[in-house]
Amino acid sequence: MNTTTRISLLLIGCTLAFGSRAAAQGMTEGKIFINVNGGAQTQSRSVENSFNLPVYGQTATVNTTATIPSGGFFDLSAGYKVMPSIGIAVGFSTFSGTGSVAGKASVPSPIFFNRPASVDIPESPAEHKERSVYVLLVGFVPVTDKVDVALSIGPAFTRIEQSLITAVSIPAGTQNVNPTLQTQSATAKGINVGVDLSYMFVPHVGAGAFMRYISGSVDLDSAPNLKAAGFQVGVGGRLRF
Repeated sequence: MNTTTRISLLLIGCTLAFGSRAAAQGMTEGKIFINVNGGAQTQSRSVENSFNLPVYGQTATVNTTATIPSGGFFDLSAGYKVMPSIGIAVGFSTFSGTGSVAGKASVPSPIFFNRPASVDIPESPAEHKERSVYVLLVGFVPVTDKVDVALSIGPAFTRIEQSLITAVSIPAGTQNVNPTLQTQSATAKGINVGVDLSYMFVPHVGAGAFMRYISGSVDLDSAPNLKAAGFQVGVGGRLRF
């Protein structure tokens, strides 16, 4: 049983248990809830890519590494309480950052056999973008008449775009390397699990803070098993109607 599964089962249990308690206490706020957040995606990571190509009757090898930075994101979700303590929500979040991509190549000699040169591929900017859409089961736990905790779980779909060095050209008669950058994309399927603490200043307007984990990975043509999203934290406004 992996970590995401354990967290998911724990949140389901807490949602059901605390949801019963919340219903018994009779939560009175409106049925429609809207959360508008800004936050940080905390992980930075890297992705490696290697490939070969024939040159001068021999084989050149290329190894590259692209970095994906941590950074800020925007998040918006809206939902409806089907019971006093249980709701269904849909949401959207967007994250983008500029990392770098660089590498090293082993290029055969155009004159001598088995005399390759080690060539550095200079660092270039590499864009990374993520767009996540998710659907959540939300359980509300009242703490006071102004404060509640929301536990959530549901599927997430994250569209990932990543700039990578996918090819190189070697001018005839040289051991120079000219890289080609390409943006590749795919959609990761995973689970969104989280907890949100809200404080209502007045019955319909408040603020809150949350933390969550979004799982998933994609197999890009030049980057297999590229992880999506990960751990996120944020703060924002809370509206209840």
